[in-house]
Amino acid sequence: MRTFLLAGATKDADRERGRVTLSISPDAAIAAGATDAPLLDLSVGELLARQAHRFPTRAALIVPADASSEASHGERRWTYEELDQEARTTAAALLARFAPGDRVATWACGSAEILLLQLGAALAGVTLVTINPGNRSLEVEYTLATSRARGLFLDRIYRGLDNQVVIEALREVLPALEIVTYLDEWDAFRAQHSEEPLPQVLPSDPALILFTSGSSGKPKAAMLSHRGIVNNAALTARHLEAGEGAVWLNLLPMFHVGGSVTMTLGALASGGTQVLQPQFEAAAVLEAIARYRVELTMAVPTMLVAMLECPEIATVDLSSLKLIVAGGSAVAPDLIRRVRESIGAEVASLMGQTEASGAMFSTRRGDTDEQVSNSVGGPLALSEVKIVDTQDGRVLSRGEPGEICIRSPSTMLCYFEMPERTAEALERDGWLHTGDIGRMRDDGYIQITGRKSDMIIRGGENIYPREIEDVLVSHEDVAQAAVYGLPDERWGEQVAAALVPRAGRNIDTDALTEWLRARIARHRVPRFWQVLDALPLNASGKVQKFILRDEHTQKL
Repeated sequence: MRTFLLAGATKDADRERGRVTLSISPDAAIAAGATDAPLLDLSVGELLARQAHRFPTRAALIVPADASSEASHGERRWTYEELDQEARTTAAALLARFAPGDRVATWACGSAEILLLQLGAALAGVTLVTINPGNRSLEVEYTLATSRARGLFLDRIYRGLDNQVVIEALREVLPALEIVTYLDEWDAFRAQHSEEPLPQVLPSDPALILFTSGSSGKPKAAMLSHRGIVNNAALTARHLEAGEGAVWLNLLPMFHVGGSVTMTLGALASGGTQVLQPQFEAAAVLEAIARYRVELTMAVPTMLVAMLECPEIATVDLSSLKLIVAGGSAVAPDLIRRVRESIGAEVASLMGQTEASGAMFSTRRGDTDEQVSNSVGGPLALSEVKIVDTQDGRVLSRGEPGEICIRSPSTMLCYFEMPERTAEALERDGWLHTGDIGRMRDDGYIQITGRKSDMIIRGGENIYPREIEDVLVSHEDVAQAAVYGLPDERWGEQVAAALVPRAGRNIDTDALTEWLRARIARHRVPRFWQVLDALPLNASGKVQKFILRDEHTQKL
């Protein structure tokens, strides 16, 4: 037996001091990150004010010009002092319309305005609810109704789709939604602001609501605290050894915890410069790396492939780029080699979760290619991880697959107004059940082996089959639907569906594809279909998706 120090427990006097002593087996699948990192008791607004005081003239945010967009403002820059002032102006404008504690949503592509809304809402004590801009009417209605958002900021047009028509059609069924503001009216929004002093916002107050999903398939509203997201961002930057003043390139969507927390607040917490690239386009990304001397970025493997295959890679200077953090999908050894040879940067593998306020595990600089490609690294500082049996919750031995549980100061507050679902995910002593299946290696790193749910990961985006199945069976021709992932070299997985038609009906999959695209995001629409007389079931009546997946793969 050995003594093991765990951080973040809460039951007795030792736990209140941040650590508890346990006697465990030497080969137990339990580990802790470093304990020497500071725990920041700050709100997002306090963090911004502190950095503005420390680095007033340092560039905090750069948004490159977008030549492909008619609405482009040209390049825009803010120093830390200017960003703090702009965030305060945004907070005052929000308080002219909303009260502290209100929930305000965004349904828009990443932009400087969305980032300022995040910082302004934090200063105003308003909880920001983020919605994927690719979501359509059914998804938007659900997220706005579930969060009971009083306000919504949105793009009027997104990728040719008229969002104004969608929202106007939903207003009657969303009584809580009182104020709708289009981002092309940003100057008018900022012109009307409150003269009252900004409220006191506590680190324990809610800052963000980001929607996630579980095995039930219904999205859940994860409520994240100021303290949680500030510390997750700061500890991730520390783990990745991002130096003070480093230039970060943010390629991730702002509705996602990776874009809004890991990259945006990570750059802020480390006193770095964030270059915000709202839309991914490989040539523009390479140009931004060269122009701004970017040192660190985060991308899913599909982005890396696109960058490596872009002709401009041979003509731009990428020597400043030291680290690419790959998240969302496993990183193939060949891809690591290609990045190192073509760009000269290291690759780190990172795994995060919305309920954890961002990153949970990451490899480190200097790790071997084998560690990066076959694991997601170890826990951040002040965090603990254990692998438990999915039936009885006992801690397993290293090498045994089980559910990954994590405990950290960044764990979500709750699922908003879902106490039963919160109790399923969060134990009273702070352990979060991630729903992911993995094993702990001898080096303490975590290897992902599967998922408790049937989640599909396509190009780094989590896709939950139940959500798609519920929409499919609402179609007049579909009696049953099973959605699953098929392996894909470029995207990791592609969405596939097996359907059983209703009696006397025929299913036209081309027509069904178009029908579905009007109701859910395009990346969730199945690419591959099969129509069957019946779905394979086990003895308890559950669909055996592994049979569908295997048979479909063989057919293809």
